[in-house]
Amino acid sequence: MLLDEIGDMSLDLQSKLLRVLQECTYEKTGSNQPIKVNSRIIATTYRDLNKIVTDCLFRKDLYHRINLFPITLPPLRDRKEDVPLLTKHFLEIFRQDFGRQLPGISPEAMDVLSGSATPVN
Repeated sequence: MLLDEIGDMSLDLQSKLLRVLQECTYEKTGSNQPIKVNSRIIATTYRDLNKIVTDCLFRKDLYHRINLFPITLPPLRDRKEDVPLLTKHFLEIFRQDFGRQLPGISPEAMDVLSGSATPVN
C-alpha cells in the first residue's frame, strides 16, 4: 500500500494506522467484525519526519514502524542530470499512448525543463 504524504496525516489517523499495522486487522465503519490484513507499506513525504516527531506532530511509534528501510531521494531540482532521461522516458510513453510520432524536445526546451535556461527580461 502506498501512503503518499504520510507526514501530513493527522495524529488521529496515525493512531488508527498504527493499530492496523500492529494488529494486522481493521474494522469497516459500522461493523464490529475484524478483517485480517497482510500488507506492505511504502510511505512517502516531503517533510522531515524526524523533525515533526520531535515537534510532536507525528507519532514516534508509527515513525519507527514505517522507517525500517528508508530511501532518501533528493528533489529533482537537485538532480538536473535526470531531467533529460525522464523527459525521454515520458515522451516515449506518450508516443506509445497516442500511437504516433511526436516531436522531440528542443535543446532550448530541455534547458527550461532542467532549470538551466537564462531568464529573459
